[in-house]
Amino acid sequence: MSDNKLFLEELKDLVENGLSLNEYRVNGLVEKYNKNPFLIIQLYQIIVKNYRVLPFLIDIESAIYEYIVNEEMLNDKTFYGATLYVADMFDTTQTYIKCKINQTKKAPNRLLSA
Repeated sequence: MSDNKLFLEELKDLVENGLSLNEYRVNGLVEKYNKNPFLIIQLYQIIVKNYRVLPFLIDIESAIYEYIVNEEMLNDKTFYGATLYVADMFDTTQTYIKCKINQTKKAPNRLLSA
């Protein structure tokens, strides 16, 4: 399992268990996953916003990538630019992001949307 998936699963668990994202937890996630505190807070807010669909998500990683790409495309970015932006955010390749999004699009239950 990738670090990004573990990271997103941990954020999802925080939300599902009703735990707030305080400074202590943010610092722990920064140390554990080497992520930017702003990114952690932003992703936590996305997951909180979509709290009701969390039990139905099969792959949180794919769902988050697709959500952010869709949000970026609403802000006048092309699909290429949006996937490149997300790849930079998560320190991975654009190809990986595209593959994960394609997996989500093929899944019968696409629940997060922009």
